[in-house]
Amino acid sequence: MNQLNRSFLTLVCCAIFCAVNFIPNTTSASDKLNMGDLSDNASYEIKKYTPLINYLKSNKINTGKIIVYKTIEIAINNLKAGEFDFIFNTPATAIKLMDEAGAVPILIGMKGGVKRYNSVIFVKKDSLIHSLSELKGKVIAFEREYSTSSYYLPSNILRNAGMELQYSRKPIPGKIAYYFTKEDVNTIVQVKTGKRAHAGGIQKNFLDKNSDYGLFRVLAESPYVPRMVVLVREGFDYDKFKKILLKMKDDPAAQNTLKHMHFTGFCEFEGDPAQIMGTTVRKAVEIKHDDF
Repeated sequence: MNQLNRSFLTLVCCAIFCAVNFIPNTTSASDKLNMGDLSDNASYEIKKYTPLINYLKSNKINTGKIIVYKTIEIAINNLKAGEFDFIFNTPATAIKLMDEAGAVPILIGMKGGVKRYNSVIFVKKDSLIHSLSELKGKVIAFEREYSTSSYYLPSNILRNAGMELQYSRKPIPGKIAYYFTKEDVNTIVQVKTGKRAHAGGIQKNFLDKNSDYGLFRVLAESPYVPRMVVLVREGFDYDKFKKILLKMKDDPAAQNTLKHMHFTGFCEFEGDPAQIMGTTVRKAVEIKHDDF
């Protein structure tokens, strides 16, 4: 082989090498399936969901890591960037992920065998308040500002009834004042004593199971929403992933994994997930303005 042919062959090999090694990456940030999560306690969440990552891996899913974000804004940006592929969250947060990151709802996550739940507004049984309109000028307690069951659902009962809410620990004439107790048990205690709150908003199931349930009276109930929502990033081929999650509740090998992450299984929506989330659920949980 002469020098000219040898040089030409070298040039061709270099071109092929470059073409192979510089093909644009059209997949997500990782070829492995990553899970996203929202929490202030990353180590707890990683420990909680590591058995799931291992279970998926045992079912031939090429799993990667659990990425925990402190704020939903960061999670939204990273989901759009393809840094994670799926996330479990409450309906209110799910709506935001759908709207701002194009997340796709695919399944309902069940807890305690419950696939959907609702919330109530309650007062003491001997309270003089017998209707929602009579809460004007009074104070209502919720758990946390990002809680679906103990803020979004019960506060929307009032908003949908035409009530105006404002963040305050003291009564406001013509409006319903509200504040956050940080824990549902605190909400119940503070309504029971009547020193801080005239009423409370809480998950119905939690109130039903409380030992003081007989001391209260329910004024109104919200619509039912999914207990938890499984969402995946837009463009993710989730068929195999979805089938594996659905079989977990009947798989003996998955029971410890479910228990570890406080789930009892996964189930289908009763209809098109995106449509249900975008209509009934959106109306029940969406807060369209900021009162505090």
